[in-house]
Amino acid sequence: ALYTLAFAYPRSGTPATVEREDRREAFFRDELAQLFALAREQRLDIASLKGSYAGAMGWGQFMPSSYRDYAVDGNADGRIDLFNDLDDVFASVANYFAKKGKWQRGGPVMQRALRDPGAADFVNPGNSVTLDQTLASLRAAGYRPASAPLAANAPVTLITLEGAAGPEYWIVYNNFKAITTYNISRLYATAVHQLAEAIAGRSPEPA
Repeated sequence: ALYTLAFAYPRSGTPATVEREDRREAFFRDELAQLFALAREQRLDIASLKGSYAGAMGWGQFMPSSYRDYAVDGNADGRIDLFNDLDDVFASVANYFAKKGKWQRGGPVMQRALRDPGAADFVNPGNSVTLDQTLASLRAAGYRPASAPLAANAPVTLITLEGAAGPEYWIVYNNFKAITTYNISRLYATAVHQLAEAIAGRSPEPA
């Protein structure tokens, strides 16, 4: 997959997309080089490796560069195996969150917000996780935490998700943004957080 994307990246033929396609092809060429370096370092048989259509590998679906930059030896056996060793997998995903996403241990992820009657729609194009708000600025816009604030002075923003009963408003913190460095989907990050809460035995926030 990496070889194909590196040297035969699909072309749309439209001038508007040529630059983007050139960047993507260059990205996959670098990832292919990273794969050869990774195989040498971790004693991997390239011919036997399996990955996604984009070259992501292992339980955590790390690209080769992320494997080299963030994967760690979770069980101290002298080797980092993200294909078969769950100790390495969990430790590596945690390290990715901490190093790439700047995860804050014990910090808040997200909490439900209430919309005041008559409050205007909150403008956040694309549900961006740019943390350019405060709880005070959200309150001034008509949105407030449904429960006690998780971090009174932390930078935040507000995202809107479609729930079973209609729009849901969520205040998101730095650790939510950290999850989106792993997968940019806000739905993915929300699901990760809510699943983690369930595993920890904590009840979901009320609607």
